[in-house]
Amino acid sequence: MLKSSGIILLMCLLAMPCIAQDQLSKEDTRLFMKKLATFVAEKHMRTIKGSMQHGMTYEYRDMRKEKSPACFVQGEALDTMHDGAWFGAAMVNASLATGDPIYRELLEMNVLPFYCRVLNHSDKIFSNKTNHARPASQQIWAQQKEWLFQEGEKGFVPYWWDDGGSVSLERLRDKNPLPAFPSFDQFVSDKKPNPEFVLSGFSLGSSNHLAQDLGVLLQLSWLYYREYKGNDGDCFRTELSDAAQNLQACRMRHHGHIPMCDAPAALVLSDPAFMRLVPDASVLNLALLNNHYRQALEAAISDRKYATPGFADDQQYKYYSAIARHGKLPRAAAFKLVYDAFTEPKLYRYYSDDALVAAGMNRFDLHPINFIGGKPADYRSDKKGPGGKPRPIGSRFGPQNMIQCALALQAFKQFPDVWDTSIETFYKGLARVNIHDSLINPSKNAVLTNLKLGKHVVSLEATPSSIGIKTTLPINIKKIIITQVKDSKRFGCDLIIKDDGNLEARSFAGVLLSGKFSATLNGGNRTIDCIIPTTVDKAQSPWMNSIELEKYAIKIEGDEVEFILASSQADVVKSLEKEVAEGIFNWSKVFESKGFIPTGIETGGDWDHYSDTGGYAHLISACAQYLNYLEGKKDWEVLHIPILIESNK
Repeated sequence: MLKSSGIILLMCLLAMPCIAQDQLSKEDTRLFMKKLATFVAEKHMRTIKGSMQHGMTYEYRDMRKEKSPACFVQGEALDTMHDGAWFGAAMVNASLATGDPIYRELLEMNVLPFYCRVLNHSDKIFSNKTNHARPASQQIWAQQKEWLFQEGEKGFVPYWWDDGGSVSLERLRDKNPLPAFPSFDQFVSDKKPNPEFVLSGFSLGSSNHLAQDLGVLLQLSWLYYREYKGNDGDCFRTELSDAAQNLQACRMRHHGHIPMCDAPAALVLSDPAFMRLVPDASVLNLALLNNHYRQALEAAISDRKYATPGFADDQQYKYYSAIARHGKLPRAAAFKLVYDAFTEPKLYRYYSDDALVAAGMNRFDLHPINFIGGKPADYRSDKKGPGGKPRPIGSRFGPQNMIQCALALQAFKQFPDVWDTSIETFYKGLARVNIHDSLINPSKNAVLTNLKLGKHVVSLEATPSSIGIKTTLPINIKKIIITQVKDSKRFGCDLIIKDDGNLEARSFAGVLLSGKFSATLNGGNRTIDCIIPTTVDKAQSPWMNSIELEKYAIKIEGDEVEFILASSQADVVKSLEKEVAEGIFNWSKVFESKGFIPTGIETGGDWDHYSDTGGYAHLISACAQYLNYLEGKKDWEVLHIPILIESNK
């Protein structure tokens, strides 16, 4: 069995003993969800009756400060309104999973009235006639129609809107009382000083990203109230229908068609022609393999930076627009869901070369971790993070990907063979070499795959960060060539049997590679046994990586065989279960230890002290979807999505 190099346990999280590999019971999971929702309602949400901001949820709360408005911090261009949208989506998921009335009450009394108010009346609430931004910021967004509010439009949700209940992140830092981005500022308008950098007014900017988060909220909420039989159902269905149409029309003015904005509008209109604007997610093809993980490891442009994902928003958008388009989860969309949830977290694990990453943990979204040339630009052991420490952990991508893991597990309930049959569709007839990850399945030895090359048999094995080769060859054969087929001229190595019988491996660039090499004479043959760490290994020179569902070839003299690398379906399922189940447990311990869910851990600054609504929202949804999985429910069935376009897939 090959050792998985470069990945060991992330210990001492929050200076605690190593987090136990465990999971919460269903009862404790429900209790954890309720604690998270209650915390947001009590600590992050505006509940002042009569306020236009009633129901608004602040993104960040500084837990060092108890007195408002200083405790609420908003970035002036950080999509601060999106956290409330994700929290609303989590309330729908939690209500459907548990039936607890607290989630519906928060939705009805706070979240939905606020967002419907903004989306349906932005033409009356906001105006772009006055811009109080500091002179250097006056023209930001002016040349790009995505951002700036257009006078008289509905469906616009600004980055921020407040009446003095919060402070500006940017102004706190640079001590300039003027808006850092185009905004209407009540203090400037009234010619009053603002020494505390309080936010009173509204941003003149929004974004396609924020709009898609709102699209998820509107789609889930409309489906929820479509089924709800209470008196409030009719009212919310109407308001949500208007809001979805206004959001879609707004983004058409600012950009064009966006699937996660088109999908809820098509649903509320019950319009099949409109829904056909949303991409067909039933087509199984190799394009589904394109994600952050693959791009970073392939490194097609050696000097280009590939950022590891800081959140899983795109995966959420693809999932929700797919089930809206089809009224169910197509097999191809199920595969995409599984592939991304399984592979995307791996990049952070490659970075973490000296500590194992606990389930559910990943990078801090505002502190990038980049790959260059198929390997991390720096590793955890390099301590290039704040204060000479490793780069910080965050509460965005980890919890959000846990949602995707739970949904992927539900997808396996719908399509029990989706991993294996999809691979066969992609690579019909090709040999499959298993990637054995000892962290997922430590008790199981790697199974070697025997490939026949003419008269020769080569046994291959792989881990996430190494390739192993065993074979017996005549002593006159001097070279074995391994290539990554996608770019066979650049990615690969020559395993050379030298005249003295020793082995060495050289990349196609001619650079000597590290590894474990053994060559033993046996009569007229030579038995070869080697393990070559791949490019992601810190000590290795660039040559090739072990990529899930990538195609490779091995060549001896004139004989060549192609093969793919792939984890077993059993290991994929086990990995998904581990990530979400242990992740929920681990984050419950963070909440218990810190007393809140921080936006960042070990950031060396304010972020360690900021409670983050997005983290709570994603954890609540992860718990809800995992409960659905445990109870045999499927999200797309629970939502009762009307089928507007018939499909057999």
